[in-house]
Amino acid sequence: MFKRNIKRSGSWLLMLCMLLFLAACSSEGANSTSTNEVKEEQTSEQPAEQKTAEQKTDDQQTEKEANKTRIISTVTGDVEVPTHPERVIVDWDLGHVLALGVEPVGASKTILEYGRFLEPYVTDQTQDIGGDGQVSVEKMLALNPDLIITWDPKMVEQYSKVAPTVVYDTAKYDNIHEEITAMGEILNRQKEAEEWLSSFDKRVEAAKEKIKGVIPEDATFSIIDVATTKSTIVVGESGERGGDALYQILGVTPQPRVKSDIIDKGEIRLDVSWEKVGDYAGDYVFMVRNGEGSELELPSVWNSLDAVKNKRVYELDMKKYFTSDPLSALLQAEEMAALLTGGQK
Repeated sequence: MFKRNIKRSGSWLLMLCMLLFLAACSSEGANSTSTNEVKEEQTSEQPAEQKTAEQKTDDQQTEKEANKTRIISTVTGDVEVPTHPERVIVDWDLGHVLALGVEPVGASKTILEYGRFLEPYVTDQTQDIGGDGQVSVEKMLALNPDLIITWDPKMVEQYSKVAPTVVYDTAKYDNIHEEITAMGEILNRQKEAEEWLSSFDKRVEAAKEKIKGVIPEDATFSIIDVATTKSTIVVGESGERGGDALYQILGVTPQPRVKSDIIDKGEIRLDVSWEKVGDYAGDYVFMVRNGEGSELELPSVWNSLDAVKNKRVYELDMKKYFTSDPLSALLQAEEMAALLTGGQK
């Protein structure tokens, strides 16, 4: 019996050992599973942490690029400006920046109202900063610009309190190519300037070719502003009212007195009494008027002009021909060419 009890006890001990061994294996498996789950969680979280770090690096790089500056030499001295300006304000030269694909955050009310050819290129992004000579610095400040382009050196000190300010003086340049190239340097858009000028040259040639077979080679031209009945304004080769478009872009011949009394003297325009308007009227006349209200009653001397008698007078809307920037001038020239080859008035 003693031996039998020992044998039975041995059996129970063996069973107990087996149970303990199985329990240990089960525990080790559970721990292994738990450890693997933790490792998997850590592995799945690691790419998210890495992505966040990459995003931070990209953001820092973007901020670094945005903070880059360069030096521009101007008539008022060297100016440190953003390498890639994003919030530009112009107090006059709206068409120049639009030509290079930059829509400013602020522009002169005068140009916004009297630059009708520029309207398709302007959205609500461009805010009115006040009329010419009445620009509001408070409005400019609220727009948070990173670059201001002005025509007036006297305003640099005041504007510079808002943002880096560059003077852009179109009087320094002899032609549209020089104007656009200079603006390309200011905006750091040299490639865009080259591309625009290439397109400009092709469109100019097309406009010239359009009128070549319609206008006699010896024909003379005038631009006369008849907005007031007290006197007339005869327009020269440059400046507002289509002078650039007609004489520089289309390259037509100015009436002799227009050339000698205005163009050759470097003048933009000349006030002429109605009694002498015939001295400046060419074979073809572009008549600038406000384009609003009732028909303008012109003095009888107007009807005595050969251009009027031969129905070679073409009306121009002041709000489309007031501006003289390269983009407006190109569109004006194309409209003039269309008028000369189509709708006579």
